[in-house]
Amino acid sequence: MSEQAQREAELKRRKVRKGTHSCWECRRRKIRCQYGAGNDTVCLPCQARGSTCRSQEYVDKDTRPSQQPDRRMAQRLGRLEDLMARLVDRILPEAGGQQLANGSASRSNRASPTPSQDSAQNEGLAFHQTLDMLEASLGPDTPAGLLLGLRDAAQPSSMLTPESDQSPAPAKLSSSRYSKSSRTLYALFPPQDALPVLLKANAGPYYLTSLFSSFRDLIEGKVETANCVAVIPPVASHPTVLARRLLQICICMQQLHPGYDTAPLQIKGTIPEYMNSVVTTVTNLVTSIDEIVSTGEGLECLVLLGLWHANAGNLRKAWLTYRRALSLGQLMGIDRGSTRALKFVDTSTDPLKHSTPAGLWYRINACDRVSSLLLGLPAGDLDNSFATEEAMKRDTAMERLEKLHVVLTGRIIERNATRSSSEAYAITQSIDAELQSAATSMGVDWWSEPDFDMMDEVGHKLGEMLRQMLQMRHFDLLILLHLPYMLRDPSETRYDYSKTTCARSSREVLKRFIPFRSKVTAAWACRHVDYSALVASMTLILTYLRQHQYAMEPAPTCKERNEDRKLIEVVRERMQHVAITNRDKVTQESADILGQMMPILDLIDRSLMGDLSECNSHVLKCLHLKVPYLGTINFHPNVNVPEGQGGNTPFSRRDNAGTTPCPVAFAGTATSTPGMEQLQPQMAGLSTTHSAVTPSVPVMTPGGDNMQVDMAAFDPALLPPDTSINGMYMDFDVQPQDDALEIPDLMAGAEDWVLQGLDTTYWSLINGNNIAWGT
Repeated sequence: MSEQAQREAELKRRKVRKGTHSCWECRRRKIRCQYGAGNDTVCLPCQARGSTCRSQEYVDKDTRPSQQPDRRMAQRLGRLEDLMARLVDRILPEAGGQQLANGSASRSNRASPTPSQDSAQNEGLAFHQTLDMLEASLGPDTPAGLLLGLRDAAQPSSMLTPESDQSPAPAKLSSSRYSKSSRTLYALFPPQDALPVLLKANAGPYYLTSLFSSFRDLIEGKVETANCVAVIPPVASHPTVLARRLLQICICMQQLHPGYDTAPLQIKGTIPEYMNSVVTTVTNLVTSIDEIVSTGEGLECLVLLGLWHANAGNLRKAWLTYRRALSLGQLMGIDRGSTRALKFVDTSTDPLKHSTPAGLWYRINACDRVSSLLLGLPAGDLDNSFATEEAMKRDTAMERLEKLHVVLTGRIIERNATRSSSEAYAITQSIDAELQSAATSMGVDWWSEPDFDMMDEVGHKLGEMLRQMLQMRHFDLLILLHLPYMLRDPSETRYDYSKTTCARSSREVLKRFIPFRSKVTAAWACRHVDYSALVASMTLILTYLRQHQYAMEPAPTCKERNEDRKLIEVVRERMQHVAITNRDKVTQESADILGQMMPILDLIDRSLMGDLSECNSHVLKCLHLKVPYLGTINFHPNVNVPEGQGGNTPFSRRDNAGTTPCPVAFAGTATSTPGMEQLQPQMAGLSTTHSAVTPSVPVMTPGGDNMQVDMAAFDPALLPPDTSINGMYMDFDVQPQDDALEIPDLMAGAEDWVLQGLDTTYWSLINGNNIAWGT
């Protein structure tokens, strides 16, 4: 070669990255450029095709402008190839997957700038983002889903377990991406040596570690031990891993009795202050950020956060948190049995001990339906796949009963929204039959009242507590099922069963509440038992409203009435004790409501004995309950004045054309609200007219005249001789829509809205109306 030709060849050389040895033809075809020996000048693919093998060190003469490579496209393809290498390595690790992964890694090195620590982290972060994006789009009909169908062909169906689909994300990548959030969460932990002290103080860790698993999984060692709750994850852990442990610690703190010495825990401030700080931080940094919470641990965090809010009395925040978990679970596909989009990022935990998708989906639905029923809201999802025979074949009898309760809770919610009265009553009968069948299947011994001591062995104590709460839950459902029919027209004998069932179930709830709250005195522990006791107590009192109206309806015996009174009084005293020792507003408000309603029993007793001397106007004036978003519930005695003596009373005569008071005798002609006739109880006392003045007491004379008693001036001493109180009745004053000052914010916490709408739901069912919040 002449000197001039050699100079022209040197000018045509290109600068390439160190380590690049592929030829132009292999690059255009996007295939691996391999050489048979170190001194070969033609690569193996070019030899096979018979094409010209020109190194990239020289200018490609055949390159056209339209064929110039797209650098961004090349980078995306490189990341995709790297992802495929990892997938193949997971699917067929012994059939060349590792070789493909290594080849992809070497190609990535050849296509990258000089490696450095920062560039490696950035590249890893980019890959992690791509992985998240692809795994979030793994529906069965998507290209990525079809591509991953290769996995089903590569593995036998018996090997397709949830655990095999759940590979943890790289811890270092998560740490670099969310390191600031992780450090903030890590700083909230108490000292490591303080956590074993908390573990020994209650049975919370044993319940939390098995929350998403079955008893059989616990026996087979597929669940983390309770001791794991006392282990703080590393600071480099994914934020959801740290948040999950913090929420578990907070729920355990909710179980501590009021006099617990917090010094060994070494936390800043009081326990409520510490818990509020943790929950606020977890909400801001984890559960409210989609990119962080979309993991298996993220779903667990949402459920745990909802449980914490429910125990704290924040029912509405708990409902929103459960609904967020349910929506995220649907995006992941766990409701359809898909596990490919569900990934766990806790690399320190055995994958076999991760929560199963079925366990997560069941627990989310259970929490959502319970809160929806209490708040009068629709259920987020009515899928009952967790309660099939196939799904429950490994469950214990208690687990089967609990799942049946979840199913029937959803059916009660559907019943409450049914627009046909006949259909609603048929659904009620069907649900009642299933509840009675389930109760029979448990055996008589199981329904005995549990007996445990807080010093008992943890396993026995937790088992008895769960049995007691499950029993109360069963009777709760019976009350809420029959509540709309409890005060229907007594001439319809078919409703007698509903009233009897409500009374019997209420007594069973209260008999279990008293010993439970005598041993578990922490107000934030098992909050739902307080709601159960309030509903049961109010229901038991209301069953006495209409007892004197017809001879065919015998009044309860004096012994039974006194037993019910004592039962409710003990429940109220227990609520007051919990309220005082814990400074708890929920139990205090519940006790106050029962105190307002107790005069109903007093007036009935006096009417039976014919003695009104102690029924002063002060007692009567207190029988008014204000219910947010609903109105005021007024209770009145049905006063009977002897014939010919009405003129000697200070009552003003009203004719029948006026506002006729409706005693609990039920005329049976109440007007139904359009679209809501299915639950209209036709109660003669539940009018929906608002009165701006003090309610009046109706006086019924034998001649048919209706008289009104001004409550402000009512004095039993002015009543004529032989006047009697023929039972009680109640009416309903609608809250004006412009009365915004007395309406709490829809998302107010327990501090500002104590019962959170539970009372609104209860009285709406009694009144035969569903809930229309804000209307």
